[in-house]
Amino acid sequence: MSDSAEANPLAALAGKKHGVPLGPVPVFNCIVIVSPKDAAGKVRARVANLPEIAAEGSSERDVLQQLVSEFKRVVGERHAAAQAIHWQDPPLQPQPGDQQRLIAVHL
Repeated sequence: MSDSAEANPLAALAGKKHGVPLGPVPVFNCIVIVSPKDAAGKVRARVANLPEIAAEGSSERDVLQQLVSEFKRVVGERHAAAQAIHWQDPPLQPQPGDQQRLIAVHL
């Protein structure tokens, strides 16, 4: 065992899962456009660079959780299957009153 592994036995497992080396974790940009609450108090949002992904909920937090979950599912499935991800380029732009959020999503 090396000196560093003797000092910290967990060091030998760093970067491994079940003893197998881990590859790099893919990270994708999720650009979200959040609209203000409507008359019914609902928040709506959509992914600007994958506009087929949209959600609505009672708060921005709820909507962002839904969007990130769906973004991970869609992008993860396409990435795992080596399928093209059809990014909107350029991404949709916020309308007056909308806000934009940039979220780094790790698969």
